[in-house]
Amino acid sequence: MRMPRAACCVFLLLLSACGFNAPEPKRTPPPPTPPVPLSTLTATFAVRAADIASLLDVKTRDQIARIKNAKVDCAIAKCRLDMTALRNGAISADAADGRIAVSLPFKLSADLSIKSRLFKTSAHSDAVGILHAQSGFRLDRDWHVQPAIEGTVDLSRGQIRLGPLSMTVTQLWNSNQDKLTGPLFRALDREIASAIKVRPQAQRLWHKTFEPIRVSKRTPAWLVLAPERLRVGTVETANHAVLLTLGVDVRAHVVVGEKPPAPERTPPLPAPAPLANAPSDRFSFAVPMLLPYSEAERLAMARLAHHPVSLHGEQIRFSALHILPSGGDVIVAARFCVKQPFDFFGWFDSCGTGYLRGAPQYDPRTQTIRIMRVHYDIATADALLATMKFLAGNALGQELQSRLVFRVGPDLGKFENEIRAALARPPKRGVSITGQVRSFGTPRLTWTKDGFLAIFSATGTVKADLNIRTAG
Repeated sequence: MRMPRAACCVFLLLLSACGFNAPEPKRTPPPPTPPVPLSTLTATFAVRAADIASLLDVKTRDQIARIKNAKVDCAIAKCRLDMTALRNGAISADAADGRIAVSLPFKLSADLSIKSRLFKTSAHSDAVGILHAQSGFRLDRDWHVQPAIEGTVDLSRGQIRLGPLSMTVTQLWNSNQDKLTGPLFRALDREIASAIKVRPQAQRLWHKTFEPIRVSKRTPAWLVLAPERLRVGTVETANHAVLLTLGVDVRAHVVVGEKPPAPERTPPLPAPAPLANAPSDRFSFAVPMLLPYSEAERLAMARLAHHPVSLHGEQIRFSALHILPSGGDVIVAARFCVKQPFDFFGWFDSCGTGYLRGAPQYDPRTQTIRIMRVHYDIATADALLATMKFLAGNALGQELQSRLVFRVGPDLGKFENEIRAALARPPKRGVSITGQVRSFGTPRLTWTKDGFLAIFSATGTVKADLNIRTAG
């Protein structure tokens, strides 16, 4: 007996209604982005002892020190002294054992006067001498160098006669060390401090670390140093020069995309923190590779179109696929249809929207991001059991898993090469930061609200050239 036409239509409509729409699973926030490693960017600069000596020659051209109307001891009496110290030869300097040694020849012009109830008299004397000084250094919290000078003064035996009093210039000097040697050493202190300008150079380095450094043109990418703290090492000496190392603690990372904005105003120069460890040029920074979910979805849909899924002789057509981040995994939302063999136009396909879950992983061997262990969400599994039992189980998840593979190897290799080349090329002017990338680590994979994030660490050496000069 033939089925009436109306009944046939009803049967076909019932087949077409064999679909489902599973409820969307609950999601938790995606995992936090791993912290960027802390590195210290160091710059060691040298100020030659010969440059310090040249500067001292200029600064002491007119006079070294002057004392006016000072009350001094003159044997058994108190005198008034006017004294001028003038340099009369070239200054020599050397740096060794963490200190700078200076020899300064000078001539001395002294006028003494004495006044008492019994008599009033004055005298003049000239002498020559050499100041031998050694200075250590410390750096104040405001970045100014503070020398700590100590030394001796050798004088000729100039004779002084003040009425009944007779003495040498050396005796006068030795009796008034605090009043006579002090001004000479303080003047030398001041000029040595002006010869080593640390604050302007620390300011230049601090400002430079806030400027993004372009490391790729093909894929716009910028190295952001993100400085946190400025450090300074102890003053050292080597090769007849004073050495000082500056260090900046940074959390360097690469930003892909448009140039990140530098701050409108650079934070003020912080007080120096001690650079505890020996200076090192070892450096590391984090390089992220973001695969947006929209791009991963496009690649997955293209692969599904090129390699359709068939289960139990039935072809499954995917019309939409979305990747949704969650805390412990990602959720794949899929809209798919089971094609009816008798329907050439797709009018009676059984369609539904379901959710699968999987764990993203990075495969270093193939340099691919994969979603592994793909399986139905519980609510979707229940819905399929009620409507499309032949799709129950792990078969669809395994088929989909083989297509949720995203290769990042070629882009990663090109990106690494561009970063190497960019850091090895110093800028033409100003403070330069250059480096050599020795290795790129195996990426750590995480995921954010925007996409899959492969973070690999670049390690190598880096240095900052400050072009520091002595003050003139």
